[in-house]
Amino acid sequence: MKYDLGSIGIHMNLQYECITTTINSKKEKNSAPFAFIYLGGDKVMCRIFEGSKSLMNIQEQKQYVVNITQDPMIFTLSTIDILPDEYYTDDDDIAILKDSGAYLIIDVDEIEMKTPEDFPIKNDTNIYFITGTIKDFIIRDESIKAFNRGFSGLIESLVNCSRYKIVDGAKRKYYKNRLEENRRVIEKVSDDKTKKAMEILTEEYERN
Repeated sequence: MKYDLGSIGIHMNLQYECITTTINSKKEKNSAPFAFIYLGGDKVMCRIFEGSKSLMNIQEQKQYVVNITQDPMIFTLSTIDILPDEYYTDDDDIAILKDSGAYLIIDVDEIEMKTPEDFPIKNDTNIYFITGTIKDFIIRDESIKAFNRGFSGLIESLVNCSRYKIVDGAKRKYYKNRLEENRRVIEKVSDDKTKKAMEILTEEYERN
């Protein structure tokens, strides 16, 4: 089945920051922010590092939920693993956030472990590539859009640009380094329009 994820701002092969929720056999719910990639049709993928509760729950239950939200509290509390139970719906067999603007229920097709040698990262932790099939797609808020972090990198670089022009020395180097890091992220996760905007902005930095 094909799904119109473009209606919530999700396009094929780009990376979006969403809240993944899972449940275990003891009915304990868990949430964590993970990158979500739409592969087209009804196929999706996420990447999760070894040792997380989310990974263990997914391995056990073979299902997870992708919640589309831009709520800063949900992202923060999920990241530090203290999201209270009241943030979830009352369902006792699935973990869904009450206030997500949209959500997708994903049935897991394959879990593939990648070692640091297979997928270079800056530590020795294995990472798991999880591919799945969309079982259901629910939109609660027609205005909701998934968050692509490349856009926030662009905004940061735009703010820094005006400062870059009036400072020197170490501060100027700092802003240039931030630009390069944001460019790296945008090249990896963002759409062509954001990449073009960053290209124009980079040229502006180089003129000053």
